[in-house]
Amino acid sequence: MVIVLLIIIIGVVVIWGEEISSSAGTALTGTLEASGFGSPEISSETLEQGPKTISYQYVLRGRPGSIRFDAHRGVNDYLATKYPSSFRDERDYWLQFTDEPIQDRYLKQLAATIRAAEPEPDNQARAAISMVQKIPYKSYSFDTAAKYPYHVLYHQNGDCDEKALLLAYLLRELGYGTAVLLFEEETHMAAGIRAPDQYCYRDTGYAFIETTMPSIPTYAGGKYGASGKELTSKPKVFVIGEGDSFESIWREHADAARWNEIQGMGTTLDPYWYGHYRNLAQTYGIDYGE
Repeated sequence: MVIVLLIIIIGVVVIWGEEISSSAGTALTGTLEASGFGSPEISSETLEQGPKTISYQYVLRGRPGSIRFDAHRGVNDYLATKYPSSFRDERDYWLQFTDEPIQDRYLKQLAATIRAAEPEPDNQARAAISMVQKIPYKSYSFDTAAKYPYHVLYHQNGDCDEKALLLAYLLRELGYGTAVLLFEEETHMAAGIRAPDQYCYRDTGYAFIETTMPSIPTYAGGKYGASGKELTSKPKVFVIGEGDSFESIWREHADAARWNEIQGMGTTLDPYWYGHYRNLAQTYGIDYGE
């Protein structure tokens, strides 16, 4: 049995003239024979060495909040030994990052903490989206393998594909249908959440969520890659989990339309439109230069 080797290619995203985020593409570069080896047994005592508590910030409709997570050096070190090098098909490649069983044991605790912080289910999704967006972006050389979602949390940084996978995992655990959207031409990855058709990105069945920085869900107006391309290619859609639709995303969609309108006005705004711009930025935790 032959398994294809996948390499992650890192790029750059630019929105409104500023470098803000990374991107990921895929390249088929060779073949590997399947090893057939499973994951080694490892004790909870080993996994839970080096504990540290991390507080992740989020903004929910302008209201700040935080989520605490007990991270462990042992889990991080264990996952560092699981180099993601082979896959049967592309979806299986990405699923290995979200379906790792030892990681799952600890990330479920984070999802439970989000539920406890925000009783309303759609607000749980909003909190998770903002939390992941606010984790700092970090670029890597093109030959660096993607990290597991747990690594993003432990190191408190990640690339576009890594953060998209983390968010897709959390939204799945919160009960939503999720996917990752891979734009090969622009070498970028975003998260997707199941939503009513009128709010979905093209005909993917999922609303677009940028994860590399605070951004309004459904807004996909950035420029990606070293050449500053807009997203024009049809993304590959890799389903991470089935679940509910984010029905109240109409609010974000309306705000994203207004945000796009304001961006089309250029970099100088009169007081009226600057007020709208500032209010939207504060609602979603977007840095607006003050």
